Amino acid sequence: MALVSVGWVLAADVWDEELLAAYELAREQVLDVLRAQFPEFEWEMPFVERRVYVPLGALDPLPLLELGAEEKIYRRWDYAVVVVPNELNPRHRIFTIGIPSTALEVAVVSSARLGRGDALVERLGGLVLHMLGHLWGVEHTLEGPTRPADFPELLRIEPFPEEAREAIIRHLREVADARLEEQGPHRGWLTFYVRTFLTDPRGILEDVWNCAPWELPLYLGRLTAAAAVSTIFFLMTAEAWEIGAHLPFSLIAWGAVISVLMATGLLFFGQNLGQITREHGLREQVARTQLVLFGTILMGMLFLWVVIYLISLGVSYLMPQGVVTEWAGVPSPVHLPLTQYAAFMASVGVVAAALGGNLEEEEDIKAEVLFDEEA
Repeated sequence: MALVSVGWVLAADVWDEELLAAYELAREQVLDVLRAQFPEFEWEMPFVERRVYVPLGALDPLPLLELGAEEKIYRRWDYAVVVVPNELNPRHRIFTIGIPSTALEVAVVSSARLGRGDALVERLGGLVLHMLGHLWGVEHTLEGPTRPADFPELLRIEPFPEEAREAIIRHLREVADARLEEQGPHRGWLTFYVRTFLTDPRGILEDVWNCAPWELPLYLGRLTAAAAVSTIFFLMTAEAWEIGAHLPFSLIAWGAVISVLMATGLLFFGQNLGQITREHGLREQVARTQLVLFGTILMGMLFLWVVIYLISLGVSYLMPQGVVTEWAGVPSPVHLPLTQYAAFMASVGVVAAALGGNLEEEEDIKAEVLFDEEA
């Protein structure tokens, strides 16, 4: 029987016996629900204490997620849930009680708004199940723990809906398989990353999709500003029109591919997004997370390229054709390669966006990439 390990991490220096007892009881009840609904797996849910933070004031969720990822990898868990009594600092909402990260396979939950006593046990357990549903790729439903967690008082410990059960079982079977590093020697880091992807390609792609990579340009102001400035500059510059209009189509196509990959590399390595743990050596959990993060940035840059291309193409059609024809150095407006020039501008704009993105605070980019939602 495959083992699924979900670790609980207490990250605050809590000594309130009633609160600690509620945490422990919630953990036990969540474990009972999972064992009853998914008897195909052997479940373990260890509880460890990492009393890093004082139980006062609001906490940034990002360091808590990173703490959970560190514990998960070190203790060889499949998933980790970080629990704190503090409020969590939201980024896009008035308040948040929990944040899942499918990229890290970690969630952080706050008990600050969940009451005390039996109510706290029920709501905390329901919130943890909601977070696990996200980590297992389950969309929001009308019933069960995966209903939207907008009202903490409605959270309760209950089984997952039947329609979500099969998807969860499939996901857990892939996760519970033996890790690559446990299957014998491997040849080089590139082969290891390829094997990691081939182990669960669908799950990795689903995790990339759950990270909503198309939202990156919406929340990263410096990245978007750099892309906008470069696009406007190239639209209004005669020399740029002349260069872009006379480049071979094959060079434009290769330039688009290279620019997206270059922009992805600049952001991924420039912002240290691949630094998941302080441990050395090749680990499947680390490699999987890095692949998800790299894929998220890649899809975000591809989406940005398409947006810049469409905007550039639309604006090019609106510009005075006589002026643009003279700038491009072509005989007549009929010969204007507007689609080609739009692709040229999109490629330059994406690289400029990546350079601007490296001016963003590292925490801002990590948060946008790692946070699935703010519950």
